[in-house]
Amino acid sequence: MSEIVSRLSWPAAALILLSIAFNDGRCDAQGRVVGYYASWNSSALPHTEVKFADLTDIIVAFGTPDSDGAISYDSGIPFPQLVAAAHSAGTRVLISLGGAGSGTAFSIATSDSAKRANLISNVVSFLKANDYDGVDIDWETPTNSIETGQLTSLIQELRARFDAVDTSWLITMTLPPTEYGGQYFDIRSLVNYVDWFNVMCYDFVGSWSAYSGQNSPLYESPNDPNQAGSDSDAVAYWLARSGRGAAIPRNKLVVGVPFYAVQFNAPGLYRKLTNTTTSNPYYPDVMNDLSYGWSYHWDEVSQVPYLVNSDTTGFITFEDTNSVKLKVDYVLRQQLGGIMIWELSQDLYQGHQPLFDAIAGAMRSATPVLGEPLVATGYKLFANYPNPFNPTTIVRFSVPGSGLVRISVYDVLGQLVTTLVDGRVDAGEHEVTFSGNGLSSGVYFYIMTANGFVQTRKMLLLK
Repeated sequence: MSEIVSRLSWPAAALILLSIAFNDGRCDAQGRVVGYYASWNSSALPHTEVKFADLTDIIVAFGTPDSDGAISYDSGIPFPQLVAAAHSAGTRVLISLGGAGSGTAFSIATSDSAKRANLISNVVSFLKANDYDGVDIDWETPTNSIETGQLTSLIQELRARFDAVDTSWLITMTLPPTEYGGQYFDIRSLVNYVDWFNVMCYDFVGSWSAYSGQNSPLYESPNDPNQAGSDSDAVAYWLARSGRGAAIPRNKLVVGVPFYAVQFNAPGLYRKLTNTTTSNPYYPDVMNDLSYGWSYHWDEVSQVPYLVNSDTTGFITFEDTNSVKLKVDYVLRQQLGGIMIWELSQDLYQGHQPLFDAIAGAMRSATPVLGEPLVATGYKLFANYPNPFNPTTIVRFSVPGSGLVRISVYDVLGQLVTTLVDGRVDAGEHEVTFSGNGLSSGVYFYIMTANGFVQTRKMLLLK
């Protein structure tokens, strides 16, 4: 493989490398399929239409903590008929507290031990009264070290109370996909108290972005001027946090998949926005757009589709059945905990749920999608540290036995910057220093090839 890659141009090599990056092997066919059930869309998807047989867990959204630890719930909650139907099918039901914009409410409600105790008591009372199976904490997101401690205390005290009342009750948490939102989660102190973490692998672009891009790319393209991240980057980030002592088991990381689209006023993919207005149409809106002259395109690197309208003034990033199957395949190969869906009603189209059915079918079959190759086992390319860096950073890698290894660094235009390793190395873990002296600030990619193993990672030089 290394000889083949060395003869390819960067665009061709990047396509191959990014398409198989981070794959560590196969896992068992079983995996979580976690669906958020939005109370405000319950009329669109009543409990009689929910496909419980293909869901391991439903998370009902939302409850909001008040300043004294009381909880207010969205209209319709607790949905007793939904709970009964789910349990009849063997599907667990959790209540989610928080959601976007919940940070202030959580910060106040957990600011001292008395408020936390009241909040926890109210959670316990809700679970008992409504036969729920646990709670999902969706604090988006702690913004300082004080809130870090408050969240950690909440989860640890919540687990202690659950252990005293009902040891079967679950605690799950949402995690943001990048360091920007993830820096104030003390994973080391949370991981043993949380059953799994739902990583929100979406909204990598939005009204804050300078350029159009993919809402939930499986892999980040070096051609993306936003360089905002991807699903695989999000997984790599949290696993790298694990490598520094946090120890999140792979089967506790659940990858979020959006069932919505994002529309930009832009002439195409990775193009400057004419303004920053975005919208979030449901999946049926995408189908309607296809009927009105929007053209379908497939992003070969990011492995997701997009639409461009006929006068090239509008761009829509979304998921289709092929892209969600590829995400399931990625989860299975990475031996991760499963798939999370935000949210269940958003792919309804003429009485069908094409995205959900594609995910369910792929999870049941648990076979590779599109013939994506498995990589050799025992090799690993670690996230560089520090990252961002100036002027130097450490690149670590490990090999299972003596053999030829090549690690090269490229800029975003695909031009070779330097080769860090090119020769035979002994078995074990190794490290090499990369210096950014003489280089401009920006994103760089480093690629390791060895005995059929290929992996790409990203680093950021800030001067």
